[in-house]
Formats: sequence, structure tokens, C-alpha cells
Amino acid sequence: MPKRQSVKTHKSDEVQGEGSFVVTTAVKVKEIREIRKHAADPEFDDFEGGIALLAQHIVKWNWQDDEGKDLPCPKDDPKVIDDLTNEESEFLVGLLMGEKGSSKN
Repeated sequence: MPKRQSVKTHKSDEVQGEGSFVVTTAVKVKEIREIRKHAADPEFDDFEGGIALLAQHIVKWNWQDDEGKDLPCPKDDPKVIDDLTNEESEFLVGLLMGEKGSSKN
């Protein structure tokens, strides 16, 4: 029987080290349409819109900061995105857009 695969676990060894992972939920078409609709507005900040979307779709991870302390999950504390490196944020965007990362359901 078919079952939608909207929650995926991705290895994130390349940006957070061996054994790290991120669990994401799938981005819906309506969310992409909403961002595109706002993108026509010169006041809209594409980067900030993307970051907000990113925070909503990361439901679990085991990532740490530079001192080895656990980072809170973005769905619980969206401001944690501010503490990510550019490489980490690009990795996450790639996951949401289906561009990279290995996954297991």
C-alpha cells in the first residue's frame, strides 16, 4: 500500500561530523507558491523567507555548536538558524529542495 514519504532522515556527516543527522518534513507546493508570490514584492527578503521556511521543516537533529553543545531544534527555536555556518545553511536548503544528502525513511 502506498504511503507518502513526507518525513525523511538525512545524514549530515559532511557538515556536522560522523553520525549526525537531520529529520525534515517535505515542503508543500502551497508554501513555494506563497514565497514566489511575495518574491515579486521589492520589500520581500528572499533570504529571510527561505530561512523561515527552513526552520519550519527541520523537526529533529543532533547538531552541535562549536563548543560541542547540542543546538535546539529549529522547529522549537527558529533563532538557532542564526548560529549556523553558511555551509550548514546551504546544506539544509539543499535537503529541502531535494538537491543533496542521503536519506532513509
